Amino acid sequence: MRILCLTSRLPYPPNRGDRLRAFHFIEHLSQEHDLSLVSFIADEAERDHLPALRAYCHDVRVLPMSPGRSAISTALNIWRREPLQALYYRLGAMRRMVDDMIATTDFQAAYVHLFRMAPYIADHAQLYRIVDLTDVISKEIDLSLPYRHPASRAVYLLERKRINRYEQWVAQHFEETWLISNSDGQALAQAAPRANIRIVPNGIDFDQFYPTGQSCVPDSLIFVGHLSVLHNMDAATHLAQDVLPLVQREVPSCTLNIVGADPAPRIRQLGQSAAITVTGFVPDLNAHLNNAAVFAAPLRFAAGIQNKVLEAMAAGRPVVTTSLVNDGLGAQPEREILVADDPTATAQQIV
Repeated sequence: MRILCLTSRLPYPPNRGDRLRAFHFIEHLSQEHDLSLVSFIADEAERDHLPALRAYCHDVRVLPMSPGRSAISTALNIWRREPLQALYYRLGAMRRMVDDMIATTDFQAAYVHLFRMAPYIADHAQLYRIVDLTDVISKEIDLSLPYRHPASRAVYLLERKRINRYEQWVAQHFEETWLISNSDGQALAQAAPRANIRIVPNGIDFDQFYPTGQSCVPDSLIFVGHLSVLHNMDAATHLAQDVLPLVQREVPSCTLNIVGADPAPRIRQLGQSAAITVTGFVPDLNAHLNNAAVFAAPLRFAAGIQNKVLEAMAAGRPVVTTSLVNDGLGAQPEREILVADDPTATAQQIV
């Protein structure tokens, strides 16, 4: 089968959650199908990764994103009542590229990663259209509102309504809708009863994440995540400022490593504490996981399944997280995972 794949970020290297998921689907689908890929790129340097993707896709086409051009597109199309992130990615050049490929190639299906790319395929009803929403974003926004700055909260109150409506439309318009977790699937099924929802969870590469048998650093915690993403920034700050001091009352020597790409300035500031290290991106995450005594992920809002927790479990680390995160995982509390939802309980579980 010929399948056209659309992604809003180039799915290589697979070094963050959205790229990881899209890349592994492309890798898997390429074993039995003929794939073509269309993607935005953030800068010209990403073209260096195209040869790696051509190992799986016979045709790879990319379009550079211009923040200025996308902001203008958002402003000009805001009357459409679509989510701002969908408007941000609504560019005529991308539509022409997709339409041209469909007109000149006999595709039977399309795989669309995230709803922001759905408009480019929505009108091509001759294709079997699969949209990988991954998570129910409107649900995460609901949970995030108490933790946002008032100005951001006002914007996201509007965006939540748009996303909620758009998720329902996309799910009921496409032939299949993929989500990571059962909890998100249940939420969307209730809102969009005509949607054909498939739960397609993420897996773990056990060649990459595994117990090394090395001794961990005593009294050390680790948090991992892409550190420009709001729910990760909030969790890292919450862990450093609200939980770690409580742990240190019982274990004064306790330290915290905050690991992940693109740490925002407020995350880098946490590293000014003698007990906290902010590493940024690390090439060997498994080694850092194995160095830690405990993996802590006190996420207060998120959706779907957190890859970081699966990776820590695969590396054999004791995991302390929230019931929200475990709703997506379905692990057995006190046996497979430790769960706590406030700073005191989290500190007690860590100790």
